Amino acid sequence: MLFLSQHTNMNNRGNLSLPQLAERYHISDIFGGSVAYFSSKEGGERDLRAFTNSISCHELHLIRAGRASITANGKRIELHEGDLMLMHPFQSVDCSFPDDTETEGLLLEDGFYQQLMQLDGGDAPVPPKSNEGPCVYHLNTAQVTELSGIFQQIRRTIRYVHIYKVEMLRSLVHVCLLFISELPYDRRLIAPDLRHKQDILKIFFFLARKHFRQHRQIGFYADKLNITTTYLSRVVRELTGNTINNYLNNLAFEEACNLLRSTDMTIGEIAFSLAFSDQSAFTNFFKAHAGCTPKAYQKTAIS
Repeated sequence: MLFLSQHTNMNNRGNLSLPQLAERYHISDIFGGSVAYFSSKEGGERDLRAFTNSISCHELHLIRAGRASITANGKRIELHEGDLMLMHPFQSVDCSFPDDTETEGLLLEDGFYQQLMQLDGGDAPVPPKSNEGPCVYHLNTAQVTELSGIFQQIRRTIRYVHIYKVEMLRSLVHVCLLFISELPYDRRLIAPDLRHKQDILKIFFFLARKHFRQHRQIGFYADKLNITTTYLSRVVRELTGNTINNYLNNLAFEEACNLLRSTDMTIGEIAFSLAFSDQSAFTNFFKAHAGCTPKAYQKTAIS
């Protein structure tokens, strides 16, 4: 079982950066020196306490199954399935985890965390000070599922090669912190913050312009963004007033008009270039948008 904490053995005191910590304990899901995802199911060593009690990053640690016992400042805290613990950089805690305990969570470099704190007025949760105990939240089953889902989105994005990877990670981690900031008030995060939605929209626009000729199904873009089709559809409609289907079809229609006006491609060739099943399907699509057939439009445009 992997536990990312600090041991009070003064002889083992150290100061590991996030990349050093990842290398020492075989954490593979890490992006630069900013954010890392860890899980007790993913291998690596079971206990960081054997090496250092000084970790220079923020720790979000979710108990997925089993239990744990921690002691901070002489106070003993029992953790159970569904408990989430937040720890401050360099915070000293003694921990006892049975072998069958399962956990997952994030490590956030302090500078990266402080940048997120400034977004939208600093809504992210403030971690406990070094002289205080860990901040512990008791999540219900639905909250555990939702938070773990956010963790998994972050993990997939860390592994994903994309031009907007930095923006995607920043937004997802910000959403994670906003979700946690709602927990003391016993409210689930209904929708991620506006900046996150705007980042998703910008990335969707980029992907749509790149792929609309061959892909006009919402599932393709949701998979690229590592989010659900329902959420992507809601974001686009909320911020643009338009549906994804209409937006992608408008791109295809504009491209069809451009090809009909400025190239000598046949109707069949244009249909193929825009991934229609056949020329008839393309003609029906074009008539629904232009009120005339592609051939009639072409004649009018050229004359």
